[in-house]
Amino acid sequence: NEKLIGILSERDYARKIIIKGKSSKETLVKEVMTNEVCYVDKKKKLDECLAIMSDKRIRHLPVMEGNQLIGLISIGDVVKSIISEQEIVIDDLYNYIHGVYYTPH
Repeated sequence: NEKLIGILSERDYARKIIIKGKSSKETLVKEVMTNEVCYVDKKKKLDECLAIMSDKRIRHLPVMEGNQLIGLISIGDVVKSIISEQEIVIDDLYNYIHGVYYTPH
């Protein structure tokens, strides 16, 4: 029975170790990790992931399939993908407006 019990972020490290003057060598992960983990199912849409990250002010989301951790998505991953999709739409609209159509080679 594996279960996601926490996540350790750079923010956790900075706020709970560095600022408090603790030693990394002596501090256990369980002492500083975030216990209430926001996560998404692998079928979640990217715009929904971005909304969760923005709302919760987090930069990473574990991706789960049932109880199994299968990945980690970052806000950078999401933004890059959304920008890429928008560039494709913009190019298609530009080509449509200017009468340039895709022709297979």
